[in-house]
Amino acid sequence: MKRKKVAIVSSFFRHGQWRGIMRCGQKADWICQRFTADNLDRLKDWEPDGILFQIDEYDEPLLEYIHSCDISRVGLRAARGIEDQTPLVLPDLAEFGRQVARHFAANNYRRLCYLGPASDEMSNLGATHFQGMQEVAEEQGIELEGVFLDQRGTWRKLGLERRQELTTGWERFWELGPSLIERLLGYGEPVGLFSAFAEPAMEFIEMLAEHTVEVPEQIGMVAQTEDGLTGTVTKVPLSCIVPDYERQGYQAGNLLGRAMDGEKLAANHREYMSEHQFIVRESSDRMVSSNPEAGVMIDYIRRNFQRRDFSPDAVADMMGCSLRSVQICFQKSFQRGVADIIRHYRTQHASKLLTGTDLRLQEIISKCGFSGPHQFERAMKKVYGMNPSAYRLVAKSQPKKF
Repeated sequence: MKRKKVAIVSSFFRHGQWRGIMRCGQKADWICQRFTADNLDRLKDWEPDGILFQIDEYDEPLLEYIHSCDISRVGLRAARGIEDQTPLVLPDLAEFGRQVARHFAANNYRRLCYLGPASDEMSNLGATHFQGMQEVAEEQGIELEGVFLDQRGTWRKLGLERRQELTTGWERFWELGPSLIERLLGYGEPVGLFSAFAEPAMEFIEMLAEHTVEVPEQIGMVAQTEDGLTGTVTKVPLSCIVPDYERQGYQAGNLLGRAMDGEKLAANHREYMSEHQFIVRESSDRMVSSNPEAGVMIDYIRRNFQRRDFSPDAVADMMGCSLRSVQICFQKSFQRGVADIIRHYRTQHASKLLTGTDLRLQEIISKCGFSGPHQFERAMKKVYGMNPSAYRLVAKSQPKKF
């Protein structure tokens, strides 16, 4: 039986996507070859049976080719001009946006900012980061601002001029960054910022340090990355959303295989991939407040919640005031009580130990400051809806590969 030939037509590829496609190709016994604008002339003679494509909106030669080809094709990104004319397997950016917005909201950020190119949002029609963040912002009464680097309006509102030759705008982020810092600080309250890409987020953290801006107290940060390790090498460890790109590549290959075998797929067929990791680190892992006294108390809780004898009274003693005064301050600043926030830090730390270690439950209880198994189980059920053992089992049973 003749082996099918699959052309991978791409302006760029993420390593995970490539691995997923190769896994699918190995299973189906395909012959695969990648083609870019530099070797497109060879593709015309190669005569593939199907095409997987991922083309950015500025790659005219590849866009022209994908518009004109009449064989089975599946995209990992919508191609400009034929967004509704080819089957697509896309990351569910809206779900990622919702996750980030809820994370910031849980840490008391009342103002959010999305940083990314509008053109990249258009490549994921129906499921964009900004749409997901907007849903949560509207639900919770949070302010949300979009900073789209490829839009003239963004540059104008920051007092800058956008040159015509710009593509996504990332190449001039070093120029835009200081003006963005000034704008965000001008709100006079903590801002949670979500960056669509890791590199500008890493650069922005450096800019914030140069401007003596506190992360996450003044500006909290999360970025979408290809690899969770990216966030470990920044000046302030960076919280990361890591899509399962390998699964996306595999699913796209599987869908193309069905099409090449004769299955009729709708031209506007969409599959959204929501699998991801959310790795929370120091850049966003803190309750924030525009009230300096509340900030001091939150920092004290964060540094002491692991003590078993730690309680709301300890916070009042540290501040030299009554517990009632502390409770009033917390209700005004966070709309939550002191005990609730102590429990928040303990359960959050416990969830990391349950999923990231093999520590026994008794050891986790000790490391998180719970008084005993009953308090631990009650807290986990209140926050996550299940007991610690069930939480660990569910988290560790999630498929990582296929």
